[in-house]
Amino acid sequence: MNKSKRFSGFLGFIESYVTSNAIIYYFIRKLVIHLNLFEEDFNILNKYFNNKKINIIDIGASDGVATNFFLKNLNVNYIYCYEPSKFFFKQLLKLKKKNNRIILKNYGLSYKTQKYKIYYPTLTIFGFNLKLISYSFYNMEELKSQIKLDFTNYKKIKIKNTLLKLYKYDTLNKKIDLIKIDVNGLEFEIVKAIEKQINRDKPLLVIENNSKLNEIYVFLKKYGYEKYFNHNKKFHRHKNQNKLDIFFIHKNKSTNISN
Repeated sequence: MNKSKRFSGFLGFIESYVTSNAIIYYFIRKLVIHLNLFEEDFNILNKYFNNKKINIIDIGASDGVATNFFLKNLNVNYIYCYEPSKFFFKQLLKLKKKNNRIILKNYGLSYKTQKYKIYYPTLTIFGFNLKLISYSFYNMEELKSQIKLDFTNYKKIKIKNTLLKLYKYDTLNKKIDLIKIDVNGLEFEIVKAIEKQINRDKPLLVIENNSKLNEIYVFLKKYGYEKYFNHNKKFHRHKNQNKLDIFFIHKNKSTNISN
């Protein structure tokens, strides 16, 4: 596990300062959705799709920061957002009022319908309980480790949990071009859940690096996928490089890659 890092250069310097303190992070996170900013890795998507009209699935849509970025930077037909958190779903509803291309699903996904405990950090300041929901993890020990890596004031942070219901995924009728998965611990389970959609549509998958990345790669390789990372707006084959986001691209779509 490594310290969370989404930007390089000057933005990376700003990020390291902002994310070192949980209180600053909480308030900056609320501002980010109003800016055209997201993880640096995603800046290659416009080049890859070349203004083609696309359908997107955002699994772990959170407060809509990725969805907002996609809508502003890509030629989106529809974007399907799956988010089980009621707290975040309220934020997504506000975003949907401004854009009817968003289709919301207020539940999480799995290969079977089940209940799952999720853990998230909280911080109390001046009597207010701040929920750092964007740091939700399905494994409490992994969450503790990440908090300790990222925040200098981690000793003041408490961990709470809630029970979420995850539903078996129903394959969408529309052809899907891009799937983003960021669920902090259930990535492999999600990939297995959407297996039919992947096999049928051969979408580009962007999956946050996680402890089961190799298992995901073995699973997707049988469907003709290879894994890449973005460096300087170019795709490079991923081996063991420490990168936040990993791109899985089907061999039939490799002509979209220009190095």
